[in-house]
Amino acid sequence: MRKLYLLPALLFLLLTSCQEEEVSPLTLRDQLKGTWVTVAQEQRYYDAAGQLVHEATPKAKTVFDFNEANLTTTYSTGTATICTYTFLEREGKDYLRFTHNGRMQDFEVTSITGSGMRWQFRLEKAPYKAGAMLKEADHATITLSLTRQ
Repeated sequence: MRKLYLLPALLFLLLTSCQEEEVSPLTLRDQLKGTWVTVAQEQRYYDAAGQLVHEATPKAKTVFDFNEANLTTTYSTGTATICTYTFLEREGKDYLRFTHNGRMQDFEVTSITGSGMRWQFRLEKAPYKAGAMLKEADHATITLSLTRQ
């Protein structure tokens, strides 16, 4: 009879001693590591009044390879550049700051998952081609959609 009392006690101890491991969320740096390829790009050009004056959707693929401190960017022409990158947070938004040859460009990371990512940045005094003419917009917003390779 005594053995029957021990069984529920052992079962209770077994159930209460099992704890789920807490998994810490991946940092942005961890999520970025690896190779990403553009799958879409949207370029929207605006005048000083904020009116859309031109749109473009380039089809060229660009490969971004993130390691610990550097980003290697390989363009569809085969040209590659290496820059450093850092993380910023402003007003609750995540940004990547790329630095190359003393120039900096901040990209807002608008979304990131294990397999996809979107960046957006604003370019002031943005040149664009309208037919055979080169024109300049007050600013442009460039949105990149990437997938993990």
